[in-house]
Amino acid sequence: MQSDLVIKENELLDPEAYPEEQRGLVEDFNARIRRLMGIITGIGKEYHTIWVINANTKKMYLYRSTGENTNRDAVELGFRFDNYDRFIEEYVDRCVVNSIESIQRDVKLDVVFSRIKDGELFSLDYMRLADDGNMSYHQMAFALAGQPGETDNFILAFRDIDKSIRKHISDKRYLREQLDIVETLSRDYYNIFKINPKTGDVVILKLDGYVTKGMEGAGEKVYSYDVLYKQYVKDRVYSEDQEWMYDAISLKTINSKLKDNSEYVSSYRVIDNGEVHYYQFTYILINANIQGGDILAGFKNVDDVVESAKERQNLEILASTDIMTGILNRGSGERKVIDAMGQDKAGMLCIMDVDMFKDINDDYGHSVGDKVIRGIANVLKHTFKDEDIIFRLGGDEYAVYVGGLEDAETGRTMVEKAFKEIEDMDIPELGGKKVFVSAGAAFFKEGNKDSFEELYKLADSGVYESKKVKGSALKIF
Repeated sequence: MQSDLVIKENELLDPEAYPEEQRGLVEDFNARIRRLMGIITGIGKEYHTIWVINANTKKMYLYRSTGENTNRDAVELGFRFDNYDRFIEEYVDRCVVNSIESIQRDVKLDVVFSRIKDGELFSLDYMRLADDGNMSYHQMAFALAGQPGETDNFILAFRDIDKSIRKHISDKRYLREQLDIVETLSRDYYNIFKINPKTGDVVILKLDGYVTKGMEGAGEKVYSYDVLYKQYVKDRVYSEDQEWMYDAISLKTINSKLKDNSEYVSSYRVIDNGEVHYYQFTYILINANIQGGDILAGFKNVDDVVESAKERQNLEILASTDIMTGILNRGSGERKVIDAMGQDKAGMLCIMDVDMFKDINDDYGHSVGDKVIRGIANVLKHTFKDEDIIFRLGGDEYAVYVGGLEDAETGRTMVEKAFKEIEDMDIPELGGKKVFVSAGAAFFKEGNKDSFEELYKLADSGVYESKKVKGSALKIF
């Protein structure tokens, strides 16, 4: 049988056109087509490659393979291995590049039948890698080919669920090490947007959660970023986090954060029916090699991180904590510094930024980058005192406010101690590569009327100057 064979639905054969000894087979074929028609008609509208499988013999029959999105790997493997067990094992091993073990478990025949035996549709989403190196979001779906209890046949259908995203992303040759981020946005985030950082145009790719006023569902319609940005913060974000959030997700801040990094992540709180919930946003460059290129933004609820908490009030503790590192998140850290300044408590604000962090992600993968992020947070917790305010600004940026410190040399000694511990971090995957940090520091003195924003800008300018120095460096103002 050739791999380009196409059998179209609703196409019945005329028995009279075949020799008499073959007409029985033709009638059987037509009966099978009629029996499947009800289910196939619905699935056929969305799924481009469809197989019919006998659960007893495990024999596979191609029902449909048509359209530009045909899963040719599934077709070719199905013709080569027409036994379901062998086919699905080969397909998952060759084409699926994420959650492979769980998918292998879920596509076993007994598991599939346990899920579809009552007439339900069972589907699995996954990332598919084609021979040309392209990755795309795919789905395989299973359904009985007839009424429950009356058939031994079932359907395996494939479809490309990357369509809405591919309409807006010209370059879909994602690197393997980018998979964890891309997959997180496509599967874990309720709301996903594509943003043009130059014009502020927004297109909705996914909208399964809260719908901001002035927006509709996913589609081609273009919105102004102000609708997402200002209206969402006003109506949704917890009052104590609003001022910070207005700045955190402004286009100016996002463009600045993504200038040297391909990812910008932070957390905030949402008020919903009088309850405070913990949320996270992620902004990612679609193509890290194109400066100023389009951005994907994802928003999701992360209350599930507190499901194991013994008491509800632990949510308030976690609401101030950065999920990945366990130190304070930006919003809570900045509020604590502002409170300290408001009480006229002198101190040093130090901002740190990992050098060439994008290269670490690109060369070693995001999982290793995450280890670096967590490792630096651990160093800061060990280097500074419990009463010091240590928080993650987002991405690979951190800040520390050392209360009561007014001496520059003492501050330099503390920061350089952190530099040394960061360089000595044990991350085997880096193969001996050292991690360097650029830092800037500024002092708030008693009686000083400077605002937190002014102190922050001064320390941040020190980071900029330190970037000009090879290796870890600190510039104090």
